[in-house]
Amino acid sequence: MTSLAAGRAYPPWFAARSYAATMAQHPHPLTSPRGPVTQAPRDQGNQPEVFAAALGGIAALRPRPGLEFEPLPAPRRLAAYSHALSATAAERQSEGEVELGSGRFVLLYEPEGHEEWLGSWRCVTLLQAELEPEIAEDPLLADVTWSWLREALSGLNYAALGGTVSRCASSGFGELADQGTSTSVELRASWSPLPPVDANTPGGPAVQRAAAAAGRARWTPEQACAGLAAHVEAWSVCLATAVGLPPELAGVARLPRIGN
Repeated sequence: MTSLAAGRAYPPWFAARSYAATMAQHPHPLTSPRGPVTQAPRDQGNQPEVFAAALGGIAALRPRPGLEFEPLPAPRRLAAYSHALSATAAERQSEGEVELGSGRFVLLYEPEGHEEWLGSWRCVTLLQAELEPEIAEDPLLADVTWSWLREALSGLNYAALGGTVSRCASSGFGELADQGTSTSVELRASWSPLPPVDANTPGGPAVQRAAAAAGRARWTPEQACAGLAAHVEAWSVCLATAVGLPPELAGVARLPRIGN
């Protein structure tokens, strides 16, 4: 089933999709624990230390070759604090640089915690890659696509993972008729990052999840800096797999980004 990793151009209609449309179609609607929003969320310029540390860790990420991160306006009414970015996958071909796929990553933070999240943090993600028609018809496509995300997250601590995998088909008409018909796979998922498991904690991840459910799981700024960046990194690995980028060479380190 390695052929399922082959991805191609990212459909142009996706770039214009709004956050409202994205979140409305998400399998796990993200509602505020404070009830219906009647006023603007808190000023994100006055960020808690742990949230600022998480953003610092994400900003220091250096994407693998073939991927590029870009900041996005964060959704304002999903949580008290939020951060969003996009990732684009591309490769150089004879006709120039060709876009292979793209995705969106939204990090939500609710200091008081959220019962449905089993903690204070939530990752909401979306990625899409075009496929050859015969691959899109493969009955195992959804299972394999979901396995890419599970494998990317396998080294991290998290809870409440859920999502959907969809086959999508689009046809161009009118001025877009020359685009023809394309097929793609779309993965939407969300999960709740948990603090890294302390090897000395009896019960390991099970204890961490119980603490999160009870609202006792707390991230230190140091954990948030490295830990939340690791979840963004895992999502980008899933995107790279979906569009068919070759695996990175073992033992080759990527230096952190310096400056803006």
